[in-house]
Amino acid sequence: MSKGLESVLDECLNRIAADGEQGLDACVAEHPTLAHELEPLLHLAAELETLREDVPPPPAALQDGRQKLLREAAHLKAQEDEKARARLAPLWPFNLQFLLRRSAVVVTLTALLVVTVLGGGTIAASANSLPGDSLYAVKRVTEELQLAVTLDRGAKAQLVQKLDERRRSEVQAIVTSRRVADMSFRGRVESMSASAWIVSGVLLYTTPETVLEGGIEAGTLVHVQVRSFSNGTLQASRISAEPVAVVPEPTLAPTLRPTETQAPTREPPTAIPPTTAPTRVESKPTTVPVEVPPTQVPTRVPTRTPTDTPTVTPIPPTPTPPREVKVRFTGTIQAIAAHAWTVDGQMVQINASTRIDQSAGQAAVGGIATVLAIRQEDQSLVAVEIQIAQPPPTPEQPFEFQGLIESWSATHWSVGGHLLTLYSDTIIEGNPQKGVLAEVKAVRQSDGSLLAKHIAVRLPTEEVQFEGLIWSIGAEEWVLEGVTVRIDSQTQIGGIPLVGAVAEVQGLLLPDGAVLGRRIEVQPLLPTPTALPESTPTQEVSAG
Repeated sequence: MSKGLESVLDECLNRIAADGEQGLDACVAEHPTLAHELEPLLHLAAELETLREDVPPPPAALQDGRQKLLREAAHLKAQEDEKARARLAPLWPFNLQFLLRRSAVVVTLTALLVVTVLGGGTIAASANSLPGDSLYAVKRVTEELQLAVTLDRGAKAQLVQKLDERRRSEVQAIVTSRRVADMSFRGRVESMSASAWIVSGVLLYTTPETVLEGGIEAGTLVHVQVRSFSNGTLQASRISAEPVAVVPEPTLAPTLRPTETQAPTREPPTAIPPTTAPTRVESKPTTVPVEVPPTQVPTRVPTRTPTDTPTVTPIPPTPTPPREVKVRFTGTIQAIAAHAWTVDGQMVQINASTRIDQSAGQAAVGGIATVLAIRQEDQSLVAVEIQIAQPPPTPEQPFEFQGLIESWSATHWSVGGHLLTLYSDTIIEGNPQKGVLAEVKAVRQSDGSLLAKHIAVRLPTEEVQFEGLIWSIGAEEWVLEGVTVRIDSQTQIGGIPLVGAVAEVQGLLLPDGAVLGRRIEVQPLLPTPTALPESTPTQEVSAG
């Protein structure tokens, strides 16, 4: 940006502050040669001025502002690049430096405008915000501006690495506080299993719905989208491999090794000189074969220095092989890769001869393993055998269902074929009745059992009334002509219960076809009529 543009921009900003839109149009009209650069900056300044507030703006507005700012900066940069390419001349190094300096001024001025609108206090307060906080969008906008004004490649790479570490720290903070939030971060895959991954120290779980993009293996740089839950776990919704930046190899001037001659046109000797001792063999800088007498036994190999002076390198004695040291330890599997495992904080190398015993469980991150390894001279460990002692625990999973109550007690219920374990915080709505519908919210434990968190008993509302002979009478159930009538503390019974008596029932129809009795009226048994003895018919005697 030229000095003239800077001074004109400062003058126009003061005029806009006093006259508003009229000052903007007047400034553009007065400086037609700078209009294509001046007008976008003035419009951006005007829009930022309208966003000034005493309280932090909402995240949605900050997001829109950030997008507008980045689009405008990209547009200006594209214009400047096009102009710079058109002006390239033999003095291109000077033009390139001028272009970079000019772009830096534009971005810096834009950043100063944003800081002026938002205020330093707001930006400082957003530094410790987390995903879901009201100031988190301010934090991300500030980071984008830092990246935009950082032009040095090395400094920008360090800043990107620092921001990646900050994203992972935010994820760990959200998990520790057991908050529910949607987040994303970048990192390298340390281990992969069927349901659990470790990415740069962050443990996350995958499901069949998790989307995997690109060729991903241990060590791949990936971008992860996750959702945290109140139980302190992370579930990945998408894992995509980050593209690898191809850096061209620098062209280096050829260098001569100490064993090569510095004169490329010099022809090496084709045979051993007559004065050479028969116990020496002269090394050759080219592929021309060396003639060696059959009776010579070389004991030393001379090397050629840059001055062509042969030196003698003695052959060192064969070292004594070190004593084999074996170590055995047991710990938690923290990472599994193709050529190395991490168990209890120690990295163990895996090779083709390593035996892995999975008879007690499948090898996976979080499991317990016993390792037998050999310690090398460099203190590294090479595994001889790894025995899986215990598979990793299955993470708790929410489980909701409906079913008929089959049985219940103070500690266990059976609902719809599922055995539920109750604890002190289990919430129960309504009174349990056999055959009554219950809505259950539970958590499936790592051992497969169900821990009930909430049970709601839903009584039926359909009333029925019928009459029939009593077939059987029990403490909890009666049977009237094939219909089961369940009895509880609220059932009212009138009359004397007797098998064979007629009873009138009023109750609620249960989902399993039984009736929850609310009132049962037993009718008294009629006396059995006594059979009269047979008598001879009498003749009616009429008075004559």
